[in-house]
Amino acid sequence: MKIAFFYGNLMRGGAQRVMCVLANKFVEWGDEIILLTLDMGESGYPLDPRVKVCGLNVAGDSKNKLESVGRLLKTLVALRRWHGEERPDVVVCFSTHLNLQLMAALWACPNRCRIIASERANPSVRKTGLLSNLERKTSERVDGFIFQTERVSRLFSEKIRSKGRVIHNGLFSEEIPETVTDFDQRDRNKICAVGRIDEQKAYDTMLNAFAIFHSSHPEHVLNIYGDGIDEESIKALAEKLELGESVIFHGNRPDAVNLIKDAGMFVMTSRYEGMPNALLEAMACGIPCICTDCDFGPAELIEDGVSGLLVPVDDVQSIAAAMTRIADEPGLAQRLSQGALEVRQTHSREEICRQYHSYIEQVLNSQR
Repeated sequence: MKIAFFYGNLMRGGAQRVMCVLANKFVEWGDEIILLTLDMGESGYPLDPRVKVCGLNVAGDSKNKLESVGRLLKTLVALRRWHGEERPDVVVCFSTHLNLQLMAALWACPNRCRIIASERANPSVRKTGLLSNLERKTSERVDGFIFQTERVSRLFSEKIRSKGRVIHNGLFSEEIPETVTDFDQRDRNKICAVGRIDEQKAYDTMLNAFAIFHSSHPEHVLNIYGDGIDEESIKALAEKLELGESVIFHGNRPDAVNLIKDAGMFVMTSRYEGMPNALLEAMACGIPCICTDCDFGPAELIEDGVSGLLVPVDDVQSIAAAMTRIADEPGLAQRLSQGALEVRQTHSREEICRQYHSYIEQVLNSQR
C-alpha cells in the first residue's frame, strides 16, 4: 500500500509521534509511506530512511483575512498538485481541520485516493461556528474515521461512527523502560504527576487533595513534571497550603518517564482528557495510578480497583482518600501495579500499529 499521513508539522508532539512510529513500522512491513506536512517537513522524531517526507512549505501566520484566504488557496493548490504527483492509495489526516482542506483540494478530482480522518483533540471543547460545521459535514464524506476512545466516538453521528474504528494511543515513547521496577524496590513515598500546568489538568484540585493527605502522611513528596500558564498560581497555592519541600516542581522534562518509573503512586486530576499518554506511560511502569473519571480516555485505560483507581472530577476528598488507600494498603497498591502492567500487551507499539494497518486495509478494500 502507498499510505500518506498528513499533519501540519513533524515537530515533537503527540500526533507527530504517532505518525512517525506508524511510518517506521509500516515501511518495515513493506508499505510505501509518505509523511505530508504544511511546513518544510523537518522531523523531531527519528525516521526510517525509506520514509518519504513531503513538506508543502505553505505554513505560516496570516496578518489579515485577505492574506489568510490567499494562504488557503495556495494550500489547496499544493495539495491537489501533490496528490496528482504521488497518487497515494490512502491519506490519513491527523486533524479534522486538515481533513477539510484535503477534501476541498480534491473535490471533483478524478480517481482521488481514499481519505481517513482522525480525531485527536477533545471534541467537547471545540468551538462552534461555520468552520466546525464544515468540518463535521466533511467528516461524513470521508472513507474512514479513527477515534481515540469509544466515548469520543459517541459524540459523532451514526453515519461517521458506522465507518469508523476506535484505536487507542500506544506505548510509543522511546523512554519507557524495558524492565519494570520490582514493587518492593519502589519509593513508596514518591508521588508523581506529569502534564501541563493549566486549567485542564486541575493542579489546584491535586494540591488541595495532597494537603489533606499530607497532614497524616508527612513523609510523602509530590513531584510535578510540567510547566504551563498556571505555573505561578499553582506554586503560590502550594506555598499558601504550607506544603514547603513536600511539593517539588521539576519543570517540563522530556525524560519524565525515566524519572517517575520507580514511584509509589501516580496522580492525574484532569477535568477532561483525550487518551492521556502520561497515564498510559505511568501504567506501563507499573505505578499504582489515581485518575479522575473525566471525559474521555481514562476509564478506557483503568478498570477501577483492578488497574488503578478512578475518582470523580474535582472531588478533593475522594482524591485524598484514594491516595490514603494506596499509601496504607500495600496489598492493594501491588494489585493495582500488576493490573496496570497489562497495558504493555494491550497498548504495545506492535499491537496499536497492527490495528491501524488492519483498519487502513479494510478501508481500501471496501466499496465507496
